[in-house]
Amino acid sequence: MKRYLKYLSYKGIICLSLTLPIRFLYWVALRLADINWAVDKHGRDAVKANLRQILPGASEKRIAYETRWIFRNFGKYLAEFFRFRLFDKRFFEVHTAIRGKEYIDAALAAGKGCIILSAHLSNWEMGAAAMRKYVGYTVNVVTEPHTYAKANDLFVRERAHMDINVIPTQDAPLQVMRALKRNEIVCILGDRDPSQHGVTIDFFGKPCCFPQGPARFAIATGAPIIPGFVLRRTNDNFTVTFEPPIPVPASGTKDEKVHTMIQGYAKKVEEAIRWHPEEWTVFYRVWEETWTPLGIMDKVN
Repeated sequence: MKRYLKYLSYKGIICLSLTLPIRFLYWVALRLADINWAVDKHGRDAVKANLRQILPGASEKRIAYETRWIFRNFGKYLAEFFRFRLFDKRFFEVHTAIRGKEYIDAALAAGKGCIILSAHLSNWEMGAAAMRKYVGYTVNVVTEPHTYAKANDLFVRERAHMDINVIPTQDAPLQVMRALKRNEIVCILGDRDPSQHGVTIDFFGKPCCFPQGPARFAIATGAPIIPGFVLRRTNDNFTVTFEPPIPVPASGTKDEKVHTMIQGYAKKVEEAIRWHPEEWTVFYRVWEETWTPLGIMDKVN
């Protein structure tokens, strides 16, 4: 029953997202996010614990402020995600700026595809959608399936409206390799490892487990890893930034190469989060507990 009610809440958000004017929709999203912030003590405490690690020395007043805005930015993300079917090429031309596109073009020119390694920053879906609808790339996204089948189907359908191919994590080994062989883009969120079989790297000064799959795909196929992040501007437009590819080390064992590459990616994530901590929408204790779904934030990736 709880999962079904959560599914109904998503359906309600879709209805609001498709019918309300965008500015009023944002207002409603913020109010609902404030309610979620007030009732989700577990998620709120987890966000505060994460912020204390990434903002050492910050006052509790600032920690509380950033926590509130993390919930609010996630509310905006959901409202925008369920409105995607209304966004055409013109929308992305007006509301998104893309930087570093030349790194993707160079990778595709080499004919081996490329891996865009992003993070749970701002509306990460906007980056994949802009690449598809604005630029015209063929885009695949690797996602962790929702625990409730109806809700999972709902999210897959919304991504399909943007003509984005969804690769469930359980099918990733084969499907990612095939996509790269077709010289396509594969997008992966690399700052969460629900499998608990990742590689341990240093993240904001403490050991943390990140997925190792992206680096292993890159080593096996020759497809470069390009860090890419989406950040919200104050007017609710977006900047999509792609960084230079992370090189495959020339020497070392495969495990050592994987560790070096994922560590390099983690440093890029750190830089982005330090600039915009209010946009890192992660609702579990990154350094202190095993990942589990929390509230409305249940596996939206």
